[in-house]
Amino acid sequence: MEAHFQEYFGGEPQYMRFVDKPGTIGVLEWPKGTSRLGVHMYATVGLHALIHGRLSKEHGFELFAGVSAGTDEFRGAFAMMANDLISDETFVEHGHLVTYADAGIIDGLPFKSWLMLERTDDFIPTLSLENGNHVIFLDAIPVFTEEARHLKEYGLDGLLTCGRRKDQYSLTLTGAFLVPLREG
Repeated sequence: MEAHFQEYFGGEPQYMRFVDKPGTIGVLEWPKGTSRLGVHMYATVGLHALIHGRLSKEHGFELFAGVSAGTDEFRGAFAMMANDLISDETFVEHGHLVTYADAGIIDGLPFKSWLMLERTDDFIPTLSLENGNHVIFLDAIPVFTEEARHLKEYGLDGLLTCGRRKDQYSLTLTGAFLVPLREG
């Protein structure tokens, strides 16, 4: 899995394990200077083996996120969200929203939800494993409370046409603003 991410993100990642016990995942981190994308990248390792599709046990997923400035808080929030998916045995797909009722994703920032998007380009293509299983890669994007409400009311197409271009499938966090992720 790490080699697949490296092929598309570049550089040697740093590895962090949120909790060191069976049934948990790791998080790979590419600091801005080592990522060929020009942003800080994070990716999960292990979700595909722990959470499977309801209709197909051969279908798994991993998550990634790109942010303009990486922090321990963001890495921890990303890892916590992924481990919560394991605890709740939640299989996420394109358009799935993971929302925290009481707290924000990161203290002091107005994001309470993660939106999962499957990219329509070959940014990081599906990985076929030797055992016949396959893994898709979902972009985990922090969204504002208002965006989460808009998504619930108007659906994913409604959200993507509300102030964002439809092709803006991967976003980065800069303070309190989301901006497009550009390959560079």
